[in-house]
Amino acid sequence: MNLKKFSEIIGQKQAVTLLKRAIKRGRLSHAYLFYGMRGIGKQTMAYTLAGALLCKSSKEEKPCKVCVACKKLSKNIHPDFLLVYPEKKEITISQIRRISEFIKYRPIEGAYQIIFIKEAEKMNQEAANALLKSLEEPPSYTIFILLTQNPSQLLPTIVSRCQPVRFNPIASELIKEYLKKNCGFEEKVAETLADISQGSIGIALDIAEKGLLEELNAFVKAGYEKHWSLKFRVAERLGRLSPQEQELFFYLLMLWIWRSYQTKILGKPYPPAFPEELFSGDPYKTITQIFQFKRNMQFYISSELTFLNILSLATFQA
Repeated sequence: MNLKKFSEIIGQKQAVTLLKRAIKRGRLSHAYLFYGMRGIGKQTMAYTLAGALLCKSSKEEKPCKVCVACKKLSKNIHPDFLLVYPEKKEITISQIRRISEFIKYRPIEGAYQIIFIKEAEKMNQEAANALLKSLEEPPSYTIFILLTQNPSQLLPTIVSRCQPVRFNPIASELIKEYLKKNCGFEEKVAETLADISQGSIGIALDIAEKGLLEELNAFVKAGYEKHWSLKFRVAERLGRLSPQEQELFFYLLMLWIWRSYQTKILGKPYPPAFPEELFSGDPYKTITQIFQFKRNMQFYISSELTFLNILSLATFQA
């Protein structure tokens, strides 16, 4: 993990202020619930908070990122830091039991123990109930940080025992400047990625790194192509994407349809890195059909066949 200072966190001023004030006043909560859409800094902030509490530097701004404690935390090998995340599809009771064992003993190197639970909503029922016991009366040196996109998927009793910290979508202009400065993207590409990112740097980077805009362009060209060999090749390639990548591709496909409609009917600006072709069918009907195809994939329908079916839609080729 690339550890960051509070001053380096983008677009989450309210959360930064809250946590820095709690550290300065020595009034930390025993458990925090960081919530908000993915890719907007929840994990980065969790490591920053952990780093600020475990850092050994004498400097005022912590984490320093260079001391032994910060380097250990960056590598997830600090003895007072425990990372928990879903094994396969869920967080199990055995993982929560490891937390119970972990907090039995006092911190080894620092003043605190930090338990960081990613995708906390994926705890199964047994695990969630077991965590409640640890949250009820934790040792004074223990701090829990839970991350979730949707607090409503957690047990209300867990939510009530945590201090909620909301993470908001990041302004497009901030994302664009970040992509240009830190990732080397050109102006137009950075502007497009920021525009379609939903306020998430993580989504913008995933779209760029996975080449999903290129896949969208290839998909659209195949949709208007009469030769089925190209359609088959594109559908096969998309079928090999991970579920998360496919979800992002579906988002881009439906966004292309909607932004085409807005450009033609309302004259709104069209993202420069999007396909040259504008969708000419019925956007509402087609998006409804695509949602149905997506649902079918949940019932073990071949993802390759799903993409091929979308490419064969009459409205897509209208």
